Amino acid sequence: MTASVVAVLGYAGVDDLDLVGVHAVLAKGGLPVRIVAGPPTFPTSGGLILAAGAGLDALATATAVVVPGGRGAATAATDPAIQTALAGALRSGARMYGVCTGSLILAAAGLAGHRLAVHGAKRDLLRGLGVAEIGVGLVRSGPVCTVGGDRRASVKSVDLGFEILADLAPHMVAEVQARMELDPGRVASEAAA
Repeated sequence: MTASVVAVLGYAGVDDLDLVGVHAVLAKGGLPVRIVAGPPTFPTSGGLILAAGAGLDALATATAVVVPGGRGAATAATDPAIQTALAGALRSGARMYGVCTGSLILAAAGLAGHRLAVHGAKRDLLRGLGVAEIGVGLVRSGPVCTVGGDRRASVKSVDLGFEILADLAPHMVAEVQARMELDPGRVASEAAA
């Protein structure tokens, strides 16, 4: 059996915690995780400079793609290279995941027909991209799972990381929870068909 490869999208202005939170859970679960981006390095919204482990072309072979949010999400949503790479990953059968304003990027890449969750203050931007149904919390809609729009004592990206781990390596969830000494604060709800 081939190992699941998870690609986490990096871009200028990505939120540090949105990217690193999901990455930490998946890496502790033993999944191969790659940060992919157009440029070889990119600044986060918090001022870190991160290096991509692969270019956007790596999205084509990913089992799952995570799109974190951040101050740069609206700009990244208009990047034709990102839109094309994400659309290709979806056509290849990759599962798609988004943290907060990462849903703006997913909607622009062709997933506007799905129920997507986003930061409460960004709902109008998501509607402007054609999303009719905006979810709250951790929401699953077909091949897409997003988190945002609610306030909890847990971290959105960490909760999404555990959801991805449950999808791709369910036997690792309890072990990673024990190692991190935490339980996710959100459970995915299914969108109405």
